[in-house]
Amino acid sequence: MIDSNNILLITDYEDIAKTIIKKLVLLRNNDNITVCSQKNAKKFLEKSLHCVVILHESDSETSTLKMISNIKEIKNDAEIILLLNDTNPELILNAYDNGIYDYFLVDSEDYEMLIKTVNCFRLRTVKDIGLRNEKFLYQQGVIDSKTNLYQYKHLKEIFVDISDNLRIQNGIFALVTLDEKTKTKISTNRLAGTIKNNLRGDDIIAVARGGKFYIIMPNIDIEGTKSVIQKIQDKMGDDFKIRAGLSKIGIQSFETIDKNVQDGLISAIKNDEMAVCLENQDYNSNSWLEDDETTAQKKNFKLFKTAFTNKLENVITPIFYRFQKECETKLTNTAVSQYANNIECVFSLKNENIHSELTIRYNGYAKFKIELTHSGLDSAENTKLELPLSGLTDKQLTSLLKKLKNEYKQTAFVKGNQQC
Repeated sequence: MIDSNNILLITDYEDIAKTIIKKLVLLRNNDNITVCSQKNAKKFLEKSLHCVVILHESDSETSTLKMISNIKEIKNDAEIILLLNDTNPELILNAYDNGIYDYFLVDSEDYEMLIKTVNCFRLRTVKDIGLRNEKFLYQQGVIDSKTNLYQYKHLKEIFVDISDNLRIQNGIFALVTLDEKTKTKISTNRLAGTIKNNLRGDDIIAVARGGKFYIIMPNIDIEGTKSVIQKIQDKMGDDFKIRAGLSKIGIQSFETIDKNVQDGLISAIKNDEMAVCLENQDYNSNSWLEDDETTAQKKNFKLFKTAFTNKLENVITPIFYRFQKECETKLTNTAVSQYANNIECVFSLKNENIHSELTIRYNGYAKFKIELTHSGLDSAENTKLELPLSGLTDKQLTSLLKKLKNEYKQTAFVKGNQQC
């Protein structure tokens, strides 16, 4: 027969049982208490409806902690209140670590016992609602059955609604995945588990195709996020590198933030960095970037911004894409990657000998700052130049990309590899 009472008091002392029952008499009419000894606790816990367990401390701390663990093992959904004869800070802290919800003393006031017990019921109700909602989400496919994480497409759909929260606006959006070399050594399910176990309860995690994980971390800055990513990396181990792209959330659209983290991830992969936030790069620290911005007419800012957006969408992005396909076809043993956004536009060629990049940055007014950089022995000289917005034509950009490729090939294929 199932015990329908919702409170179980575990004590070996009859006088303690009478005291507690008397003090909790003001509970709701449908709240009833069953009393049992520690020896018979297992039998009373099994096949019962007890959602709150009041556990009277044993003669030793070890026995008390063991009893807490046993209760959690037998009935994991029950909330435990520890009943103490006297205040014992060390036992209280250890008991919290083992899973109790709260504690009170045998001589605590009636109202204190009542409030803590009612709060226990409230917590249980919240958990029950959460579990029920989770079942609906599984049924509707919002939660991925393999990783138990939200699906990326549903995160995208609901982002407008959840981003109204100021804590989320003051947070960071992250895209995390295994390094390409690592993916052949370990399942992405391990990364999923490590991410879940090392994030806060209010962080939001979604899984996407290709072993990628999107994370929304409320009320945190870039440095704090990098510390979290480092913690995940430490748990994964040095043999299983992870890469991440980061973006500040603010009031940006999902599409903008998604583009930022995608580009940041590309940058992290090609530069062998753990995490990259393109918005956080301090490009103005380079003296060559200093220009006459202060004399520019600020009233023309919107006009320049429109011109830059057109150049980004109609020149840089399509030419980068076409040239990437060409290099992937004709350059052997080369990792080709590119991204273009309003922070920076980068085209990258990389093999074991050299890493070459074309980087374009807009100064906010009428100029582009352009770099061709090569890292590696016997590589070509780096190039820096400025172009007006109107000067970056299809022909000019194609010429710069060809220059990048030719200079890359001078070092990349010194051993006689096939060239394009």
